[in-house]
Amino acid sequence: MNRKILPLLLIACGYPAISQADIHITPMVGYSMGGSFDTEENGSFDIKEAVNYNLAIETNVEKGRLGLLYSQQDSSIEDVNLDTTLRYLHFQSAVFYPSGDKWDAYLGLSLGGTQIDVEGASNEYKFSAGLYAGLEYKFTDSFALQGQVRYLGTLVDGDSITVCDSSSNGTSCKYAFSGDWLSQVQANLGFRFSF
Repeated sequence: MNRKILPLLLIACGYPAISQADIHITPMVGYSMGGSFDTEENGSFDIKEAVNYNLAIETNVEKGRLGLLYSQQDSSIEDVNLDTTLRYLHFQSAVFYPSGDKWDAYLGLSLGGTQIDVEGASNEYKFSAGLYAGLEYKFTDSFALQGQVRYLGTLVDGDSITVCDSSSNGTSCKYAFSGDWLSQVQANLGFRFSF
């Protein structure tokens, strides 16, 4: 057999020699819930539950992994039909707890920032933090299925977001973040590819 083809076949089959993979790429899709705004008229509106997309790029550190997470949720504010997008960029670290040959459980923390993009308003950039836990099922050393639950909290203040009202009288309505934290919970599922 050609000497150049053999290493490629061994990698594709998850040969144990690649068990010391240094880079892990995990695309995930999930469902986000949580977050609300108050109005100056004492109304309250929630961010609609919606699909989110995540991408984690990590490397091995002792008994866990360290890396970056990007997460995006495109949704809207209920009852007022304002599109909103939440984008998270976090440094994250997790500790893994092996439970057999194929299964690993993990628990992690993340820190970073959130971009809050509400239709008709200026983008807001805020500090955020997260906590996550999950399970990983390894098909091979280089390919695994992951399921996870993640909490993301964004530190917000009482500053208002001014959104222009398109009614005939030309008035505007101000929306303010509810509380000091904009809290969201995600349930995610994805595949890990290791190199």
